[in-house]
Amino acid sequence: MPEPDNTQTSIAFSSTNNNWQDAKTKAAGNGLETIFQTFRTWGYKTTTNSPNPSSPQIVMDGYKMSYNQGSAGSSTTNTADWEYAGIENPISATLQTIKYWDYSATSYRFFAYSPFNPDVKTSVSSGDNATATLSFNFEYSEAATATSTPYASRLWLASPSSTSPAYGSCVTLTFAPIIAKVRFRFTYPDGTTNVAISNIKFRDSRFIDTPAKADTPLRGTIDAAYPLTGIPTGTYPTLTMSKSEAADASGLLVLTTPYEEAGDQIHILKDPTLYNKWYYVPPLANIPYEQGAYTITINIGGKTVSATVPAQYMQWKAGCQYTYIFKLSDTGDSISFNDLMVEQWLPGADIKNNGSGTEDW
Repeated sequence: MPEPDNTQTSIAFSSTNNNWQDAKTKAAGNGLETIFQTFRTWGYKTTTNSPNPSSPQIVMDGYKMSYNQGSAGSSTTNTADWEYAGIENPISATLQTIKYWDYSATSYRFFAYSPFNPDVKTSVSSGDNATATLSFNFEYSEAATATSTPYASRLWLASPSSTSPAYGSCVTLTFAPIIAKVRFRFTYPDGTTNVAISNIKFRDSRFIDTPAKADTPLRGTIDAAYPLTGIPTGTYPTLTMSKSEAADASGLLVLTTPYEEAGDQIHILKDPTLYNKWYYVPPLANIPYEQGAYTITINIGGKTVSATVPAQYMQWKAGCQYTYIFKLSDTGDSISFNDLMVEQWLPGADIKNNGSGTEDW
């Protein structure tokens, strides 16, 4: 790509977000600002034509990006209401400065996490397979929401090309949560007007009788690693999770609140504040931790009944949401596992189910 004549072009940013936000946090757009209004960014460039250069040069070292609606165009670094120039960054002793595109660079790459948090640890390895790793502390909480867990971006990677002039354009980072999202629902026979269900427990079948032996990781560190050299085959960060050494880092994960909406004809839940319940769970498939089959037990009119979901449908992966659907029988005294819906956070990327699990795993 030719260098502009005597012109410096500043680097500017925008963001997009996934499509499974909670309704209360979802706005008309799909930008990150609908959930968070800050993110922290790293940028690297290479200046050689080596297929795998071992010394990428840092462009941005944890820069803070802040959103201010309606501010686009107020500076050369703000084209989409996101600004970094002149902003105070708690990890830096000076104000952040403008960064310009180097049109002689052979490649650029950017990545980030949101919201900005200086406590997130970062590390960089060197050599031919250098990586940058972001480390997030994680603790499972039944009260977690869409805004209580961090999001990591995909890798933005570009090199000069006559067909893809990325240099000089706005860097758009796409974010997704570093955890998985789970809910379960009940469906009822036609004509059902009322049903009494209580004592709901959806949990790993292996530990129902011996919950003290449950070893499901509930606390630890989630790492998101990005390649700093070479041309990666994909743009997703490599996610792993290491369990904390604390005594209570493992345990039994029990889901007790079914997903209901205000407009549903039948309500088990008496408290409307419990509607739209999602669980934000560890990305167990990324650890990897092999989940067992999960069994749901409920009480229907004084009778305890159950249904089991096979283990191949219980491999929760970061950035995916899972909906387990259980059907009450026509007689109303038993339940069965009816369906599983899996969606990736990218719009339009639903994952189809098959007999041995889910595609694209």
